[in-house]
Amino acid sequence: MTSPLEINPTGTTSALGRAIRLRRLFGTSGRTVTVALDQAIPRGVAPRLATIGTTYAGIAGGAPDAVTMCKGVAGHVLARTTSAVPWILKASMFSVDFHPHYDAVIGDVRDAVRMGADAVAVGISAGSSNQPRDLEMLSGTVEEAAKVGLPVVCHAYPTGELWPEEKKGTVEAVLYASRMAAELGVDIVKTWYTGSTEEFRSIVEGTPAIVVAAGGAKAGDPMQVLRQAASVVAAGGHGVTFGRNVWGADDPGRMVSALRAVVHDGLDPEKAAELLK
Repeated sequence: MTSPLEINPTGTTSALGRAIRLRRLFGTSGRTVTVALDQAIPRGVAPRLATIGTTYAGIAGGAPDAVTMCKGVAGHVLARTTSAVPWILKASMFSVDFHPHYDAVIGDVRDAVRMGADAVAVGISAGSSNQPRDLEMLSGTVEEAAKVGLPVVCHAYPTGELWPEEKKGTVEAVLYASRMAAELGVDIVKTWYTGSTEEFRSIVEGTPAIVVAAGGAKAGDPMQVLRQAASVVAAGGHGVTFGRNVWGADDPGRMVSALRAVVHDGLDPEKAAELLK
């Protein structure tokens, strides 16, 4: 996949807007450390999400490349800060407890443009009975975003109830979800890390879009988080979008700094861990 920094449109079309926004999201290295702050509805209001203003300030201090938020939280937080962190509007939402295979539409491209977002993100549950509806929703979002030069992120996960449980985290299932999003023309696919550099390379190589890895469940050891980020980059991924493993860290700002050292600077995870102290 071409680096976001190598997209060079000319003229005054929406392609210029798309290129500029992608460059904001992917820094000077063509990679990103994005922090997901959209997890209160899917997984409940964790303490750090309850104190979202303080949590955001700590994260912003580590200079992430972007944050992902729903519009209400963005309106509350971004109006009260002078930090210029790019942000991604989360425009669909599932719930682990109440609608795990259905991403309800909670925003759109117009919201993203009106509120100054740099991209719009929607999710799909590959392998669910709602997959046809997800495809229609994602396709429509891609078409509307293309008109105004807004990049589209798809959170593409094989979470559907039609998969055998033991197959959901396999390379085959993750690639299916990731490729589905790419087939519809999204700019960025956020999907599950598959456990090793070799396996995740299969996801990257099979997905004709920019691929970033989700952080998944809260890790017991910060080194695990840093090593996962290093593996994603080694596999050819363009970075990470981590939620619980950043805002749930002992010091979220320091975790962002350590991840940036790994993702942007290629620092060994063991050395980057020194930044957590």
